[in-house]
Amino acid sequence: MSEHDAYLKKVAASSLFNSAASALATAVFLPFVIQRIGLQAYGLWAILNIFIGIAAALDFGIWKSLVFLLPRLQHSPSQLLSSCVALCTMTGLSFCAVCGALLLAGVPMFGRLLGPGNLVWWLGGAGCVITVASLLTNLARGMLEASFRGHWVNIGYGLLTVVQYGVAALIAQQTRDTRALILGSMMVSVVSLCAHYACLLGQSLRWQRPQRSAVVSILRYGGASFFSDAPVILLGPLISYLFVLVAHNSAEYGVFDIALRVATLAATTLALLSTPFFTIVSSVDPGARADVRRMISRHLRVTLALAVLGWACFLLVGKPLLSVFFKEGYNDIYRASWIMMLGTVAVAALEPVTRMLMGIGRLGQLSLIRFSMLGSALLCLALLTHVDPLDRFALSCAAGFGVSALGLWVVNRTERWGYSET
Repeated sequence: MSEHDAYLKKVAASSLFNSAASALATAVFLPFVIQRIGLQAYGLWAILNIFIGIAAALDFGIWKSLVFLLPRLQHSPSQLLSSCVALCTMTGLSFCAVCGALLLAGVPMFGRLLGPGNLVWWLGGAGCVITVASLLTNLARGMLEASFRGHWVNIGYGLLTVVQYGVAALIAQQTRDTRALILGSMMVSVVSLCAHYACLLGQSLRWQRPQRSAVVSILRYGGASFFSDAPVILLGPLISYLFVLVAHNSAEYGVFDIALRVATLAATTLALLSTPFFTIVSSVDPGARADVRRMISRHLRVTLALAVLGWACFLLVGKPLLSVFFKEGYNDIYRASWIMMLGTVAVAALEPVTRMLMGIGRLGQLSLIRFSMLGSALLCLALLTHVDPLDRFALSCAAGFGVSALGLWVVNRTERWGYSET
């Protein structure tokens, strides 16, 4: 277990780097961008984040099949990656075709925030490029994680946030044209794609014609994994897109997007600490899983304590901090953030249990928990129609993630994971 412990330490250190880099970039660059272009324009630019969430859904769990299948040596790494690239390219291009057809038909894809016009095409076209680039980037991240280089993935996430916001700040300093920001985000996604595949050059990978057996193996595990992950993958972009459709103006959506970023950043810090457990559990022999479960049990004590401490600190000092960085809307950002964090940090703290279930193949159990999460969030949206949109969506997110955290806690208590005190 010493090798696994060493890997966990690397991931922990890289997770801290990712969190620090993301928080610093968000605190330094994002307020500057908003001050330069205003919340109205920021809200329109922030719509592009929805396409990144869509890419995670279109992945259909394929990247996780890489992490699961590579240690089993049933297919060569080149064959697995080639087959995954072919599958994701097909789904990405299909999405682009559907999106283009809707734009040509004049369908109001972005609700009343954008009427017919040039900017709709800019958002739609850039969104399609970002979707395809994100799809293929996820595969590279899967290869890195499968080869016990998950700490590289965390470092990449942190650097990507810095570059993305830094480029946006440079553009905002020169112009207030939203189209320039959209183009900048699209180019950053393409550069990120190239950088991730450059990290794979040392693995002697080469393109191979996809084989049916490899595709079947990928789709078998990827499909099962996607079924269990679908609620988590869909919740973010679905909630964001529904808010776009009901928002009174783009500034209101901008406030919601910032609050969601803050809540997600806090949760990501915890979740990234658990990144290696999927790889570890998938690669060890069944007889050694008791040791892994003890490791997870110890890890849970840390993440749960950090979750409580982090949320309490934000509740006390979050508003003054936000008022320093955001000159307008910080009251609404603070209120929505701490509400959503009730659910996001709770489920992130229990991420080790999620990774354990994935690694031992209990995807049906995980699916039940996650579909309960999605159902709870949508039920709250349906019931709280009389509530202000910002509070309505924040409470729905908190309820959904809270139900997921509760389900994982129950599983952890009943399964015991080889360590009764957890």
